Amino acid sequence: MAAAAVAYAAGWTVYVTGGLGGLIALVLTAPLGFYALIRSPRPGKRATAVKANDDNMRLALSYWASARDKRAAGHHLRAGLAYQTGINHLLTHVSAARLATGAASRDDLVAAYHAIGAMGAEGIPLMEQANASTALRFHGRIVLAAAHLADPTGGRPDLITEALAADSSARPDLNGDGQLTAATRIAGAAEARLLLARLMAQRPDLRWEAKPAWLVGSGAPEPFTRERARFRQAMLPSCSSLAPAEESVRLATESVLIYSELSRSVPTHATDLSRAEKVLDAIRNRKSSA
Repeated sequence: MAAAAVAYAAGWTVYVTGGLGGLIALVLTAPLGFYALIRSPRPGKRATAVKANDDNMRLALSYWASARDKRAAGHHLRAGLAYQTGINHLLTHVSAARLATGAASRDDLVAAYHAIGAMGAEGIPLMEQANASTALRFHGRIVLAAAHLADPTGGRPDLITEALAADSSARPDLNGDGQLTAATRIAGAAEARLLLARLMAQRPDLRWEAKPAWLVGSGAPEPFTRERARFRQAMLPSCSSLAPAEESVRLATESVLIYSELSRSVPTHATDLSRAEKVLDAIRNRKSSA
């Protein structure tokens, strides 16, 4: 168990003894499971690549279900490791889909992007409990990027009413929690901002700078290892060039603005707005007393 704790704090899913079974190193499984996916598939290999990418989606959902079971059973360390592995499989799926077509449309990948954000939002509190500093830094930004890419408004409160009105083709989400509506995706983007803002304010000792910063949504498709590296250094265009303290305030402010507008049409998000306002106030108070 001690070995597992060290590995988790380093931010990697590593080979673990003591009953963790199928959780093995991403760095060990990557060459075996992802090799065919980190390049654009040749025409003769397309069917194989598509099947392999479908397998990545199935594995991601399997690890997600396993993580939830472990969390419910109180096995928080094991659950955190499962969340990390599931996120890596989803990032592989996204990267492979984009490479296969040159640039799969964002709409085609909305469910996967939202799932990455949702999975990370569930797993990050477990990483906090384990004081897994590297995992917190990486996954806080991964969640931010993925949730932003799933948001039909691109983080613009002024487009929320229009997006909700145009939402006529809701699909089931990947985690079985209900319909992946525009409201769900918008709320996910607001929550991702609030989550990272809170982490940055409460743990200023961590190296929150995104270096080199990847402005979310920019750049051509990349192989998995490069895509993962970009997500780990993700920064919203609205936060470009901001220092961590200022970025934290901006993210929390955007969360409040998004929740405020969303709650006008979906009153159930009023409680989320109240929570976001409290986090923003706490961040501002910390900043002014620093």
